[in-house]
Amino acid sequence: MDFLKQLQLLQLADSALPIGSAAHSFGLETLAAEGILTPQNLEAFLQSFIEEGLLLETVFCRRAYSLGLPDEQDFMTNWVGLNQLLSAFKPARESREASLTLGRRFLQLVLNLDSWPLLQKLGSLPRQNGPEVHYCAIFGLMGSQLGVETELTSLAYLNQTVTSLISACQRLMPLGQSQAGQILWRLKPELLEIVRQSQATQIDLDSVRCFMPMVEMASMRHPLLSTRLFIS
Repeated sequence: MDFLKQLQLLQLADSALPIGSAAHSFGLETLAAEGILTPQNLEAFLQSFIEEGLLLETVFCRRAYSLGLPDEQDFMTNWVGLNQLLSAFKPARESREASLTLGRRFLQLVLNLDSWPLLQKLGSLPRQNGPEVHYCAIFGLMGSQLGVETELTSLAYLNQTVTSLISACQRLMPLGQSQAGQILWRLKPELLEIVRQSQATQIDLDSVRCFMPMVEMASMRHPLLSTRLFIS
């Protein structure tokens, strides 16, 4: 067990990592403003969100991880196809752009930390003409470059994402620190289950499904809010 690599993963999985994740609610701000999302139903909502949206992202995180393994061929072609497919799963422009923005910022951050030849291939391309870089995908790819197990990488991504969503809710509704921590604690088994499910699903991306119309529509309505704390 390489404790240094695990420490590095902990740093990258910190919800306070300076990539701008605190500026995005992925549609939750709209739901809170409309009174649909409340402290009383937040935990049940997040469980459903994990089972749909985050299962999807975990599958792509794991697949991106495998692209970084030494025996993987045609990295760039497979990377482009993988990220374009994930974009197609995100019909709301606001959430799609948020995922891409966080992904690109995460890529630039890790390139400033150390030398990663495979990541440099992505970072050296111009943003406008370069391949798409979704956050869950680049996080998975980074896990393979660190040499951390794919399960641990996926769990770190899930835990960071859920922590960020709960933090956003604390700014949107009367949700105390203690209650937020309890919700996050109780959701841990669900994160383990999602990683288990993603292990079977990642083999065939054609079998991946995601149905979150309420969240997607809320994300699309987000620019119409009269007052906003978040970009998405």
